Amino acid sequence: MRPTSESWHQQTTFDQVRGQVYPTTSIVRAKRKLDLHDPPHQQLSVQRSYSLPATTKRSRSYLKASTISDVPRPTTDVVPIADQQSNSAPTASDNPLLTLRHARYGLPPQLVHNFEKSGVKSIYPWQSTCLLGKGVLEGTQNLIYTAPTGGGKSLVAEVLLLKKVIENPGRKAILVLPYVALVHEKLKWLRVLVEDVSKQLDTSGGARFTGNSKHIQVMGFLGGSRAKITWADFDIAVCTIEKANVLVNAAIEEGRIDQLACIVMDELHMLDDEGRGYIMELMATKLLATQQDIQIIGMSATLSNPALLAKWLRAKFYVSKYRPIPVEEHLVYNDEIYPTANAKEFFRTASQLSGHSASCTSSGSALDCPQAIRKIRPSIHVELENPMLNAVVALAVETASDGFGALVFCSSRLGAERLATVIAAATPTEELSEDVLNDRAEVMACLQTLPNGFESAFSKTIHAGVGFHHAGLTLEERELIAEAYDKGILKVMVATCSLAAGINLPARRVILHGARMGRDLLGPAMLRQMRGRAGRKGKDEIGETYLCCVKADLEAVAALLEAELPPVTSCLGSDKRGLKRAVLEVVATKLANSRDSLEDYVRSSLLWQTCDPAEVMAMLDAALADLVQTQLISQSDDLTVVFEPTTLGVAIVASALTPEDGLFVHEEMQRALSSFVMESEMHTLYLFTPIPHQHDLCNIDWPVFRSHLDSLSEADLRAFKLIGVSPSTIVRLSLSGGQLPESTSSELNVARIYRRAYTSLQLRDLCNEIPVHDISLRYNVPRGQIQNLSQTCHGFAAGMIKFCERMGSAFTLLGAVLEHMCDRLRAGARADLLDLARVSFVKSRMARLLWENGFKSVRMLAEARTEDIMPIIMLAQRKKLKVGEDATEQKILEKVRTKADIMVKSAGKVLDTMMVEELDDEL
Repeated sequence: MRPTSESWHQQTTFDQVRGQVYPTTSIVRAKRKLDLHDPPHQQLSVQRSYSLPATTKRSRSYLKASTISDVPRPTTDVVPIADQQSNSAPTASDNPLLTLRHARYGLPPQLVHNFEKSGVKSIYPWQSTCLLGKGVLEGTQNLIYTAPTGGGKSLVAEVLLLKKVIENPGRKAILVLPYVALVHEKLKWLRVLVEDVSKQLDTSGGARFTGNSKHIQVMGFLGGSRAKITWADFDIAVCTIEKANVLVNAAIEEGRIDQLACIVMDELHMLDDEGRGYIMELMATKLLATQQDIQIIGMSATLSNPALLAKWLRAKFYVSKYRPIPVEEHLVYNDEIYPTANAKEFFRTASQLSGHSASCTSSGSALDCPQAIRKIRPSIHVELENPMLNAVVALAVETASDGFGALVFCSSRLGAERLATVIAAATPTEELSEDVLNDRAEVMACLQTLPNGFESAFSKTIHAGVGFHHAGLTLEERELIAEAYDKGILKVMVATCSLAAGINLPARRVILHGARMGRDLLGPAMLRQMRGRAGRKGKDEIGETYLCCVKADLEAVAALLEAELPPVTSCLGSDKRGLKRAVLEVVATKLANSRDSLEDYVRSSLLWQTCDPAEVMAMLDAALADLVQTQLISQSDDLTVVFEPTTLGVAIVASALTPEDGLFVHEEMQRALSSFVMESEMHTLYLFTPIPHQHDLCNIDWPVFRSHLDSLSEADLRAFKLIGVSPSTIVRLSLSGGQLPESTSSELNVARIYRRAYTSLQLRDLCNEIPVHDISLRYNVPRGQIQNLSQTCHGFAAGMIKFCERMGSAFTLLGAVLEHMCDRLRAGARADLLDLARVSFVKSRMARLLWENGFKSVRMLAEARTEDIMPIIMLAQRKKLKVGEDATEQKILEKVRTKADIMVKSAGKVLDTMMVEELDDEL
């Protein structure tokens, strides 16, 4: 008789207990450690849901990072960079101008105190020189400047921006940043700086100021905000590029542009980015064309042609190469580390290592060959047999073991998670103190109480002090991990390339796991930004960069580092974006309405500085003809030709759309007005789904699309058919595995319709209280992408509502329908929960659970006890929280209690607001 798996494997007490009718799992755990290699045990889940890493000391993992040893060097070697540059920067005691308290800067004592309290005790010589340039502090001179990452660029702009607002009450300043994460970060920072700082109000005439008129109001504009903030509500606006352009357009149209005193544009090198950056050129050109007293400040770490940009912006330019922390750069290849003090040396080293230089083979002199300064021992583990992976892990673990921070850049999201897991497995934890382990347990507790769940890989990395960061994570996860790394709780951060530009997280050691982003080599600007994260002022005395390469990439990487940064050029050329949007915006905002005024506007553009004038005028003629032909502007028949915007043209500009996207939306809206399916919400959801573009959207998963198509109601299917979606096409492509053709403009529009329809299914789930994690699984997309879709839709829906308002007539009713659905999307809930969803932490599933457990109104929630809300919060988790007596599990309980307390207090504030709104309606 052949033995079964139950009869031949080693019998344990655990097996015996499994046959009993009463549970005694905890006793068995106490008797014997579970062996996961026994066949019956492989069928069991032994991990408690949401258990935290134990705070007891852990034993070393099965992986061991390779050791790195020094290689004896010839006595003729140069002095290390750290020794060359140490103590080279003068201080305020050496030069009185290196403190912001100096009278030359004219800053209020409270503002200087806030700077010093935040760690800015003194400034660098280059910052002082830059600020004290003729007309700069007075606000009469525009300024363009470049400095390495970490060199203190932001401080110069902040001083100028704040000084302008303080000294000019009633005038505004705008800070333009490329990423939402940077907007959040800078918003917090500026609010700290302006605390208790007052504007210099002139009360000599007896004028009286009430309320907060003398205090500086800092507001954020990042899209999708429910509040309708006007120019009167802020002194400093921190904006994304798109929102800044909307603000400028509104100010020009309303005749308030004279209230703008200063605009700061960060990451100025993005001007030639066709996706988003070109809007900066549109905005700056409009400001130049207004000829108002507006100080324009631009900064970047990677500008190769600042002189040209300064000429365009009528500015002075300043170039600094100073880094407060010296950086040593290295090339890592085949388990050996080579020093590369500069790009030329890197090029020589990489070229010789790749075998394309004859110096090492013909001369016979060892000194002619690259000399390694350190050697990494090959790993004994199969998992680390790849030399490049072995080097990355060894360097990261060495940094963490020495108590410093390491930032590891990886080419993909999945690669970042896998690499973080390997580094964590090789990081020893048995010598860690209880305080360190408790801090990391605290991070894990925070992750486990997030409403949208968390990546399971964190449970394998956090205890070892390793985190990862990429766009697939939710915003809450990214903020938690970034904060833990910044505080030193996590020692290693593995990130995709987007982190280099998207958030400020410097490190003692920056390690590049290859020099590719996907299959393509990194661009020179991105590579410099990544390497520029090395060195943290105030925490590190030196920074280090390590570029780990395989042989196939050595020559390409060497050429990349040797190459100069490409010059920034205009995106308004005919081979890129063109002039259509630029011309439509200035006509729609009444900034120009004649041929002469349009020519003056074009002369203020960067395009005029880089192209032949005759060619630019031809492009202007073509843009005007196209806009007239598509009925976005009209042209008078008088001798003096006057251009006026049509209603459609004004609506497109107000909604921040391109002319092409605006025409597409208008056609879709008109089709909806003629045949709108009221019985279903699908038609409404489709209309405020963002318009997809080829560069920012992945392909449709046709089998998934088909599976959801089968579950749609008759009304949903009718809406899809009216939109232009054919079920038979979806079925055909799901079976064939093909994709829609996108060669012609008509084919591109059809593909847009199908992509919008597919995305609208995800929005439907968001509005119907389906958790983000479940939607992620349904459509096989990262949770962060779902969350980002929701945030993008907020901004797009707001634009669509403005579009309908400007179009008027029948569009007004459609705008009201869109606004209601926008509220539902923001709440992540059905209509009956919209009031509850105004409370902090109450969205989607949480709102429904409160309703089902008796808290059906904001008033009931405001009057609840914290202890009554805590069990509901636990129920709302994707996995049920189990809170016992363990100290680690008590951390979860503390987080839940804090969240419940915030919810009750927030409900009280919302209730007060609702009562005021009711009184206003009655009046």
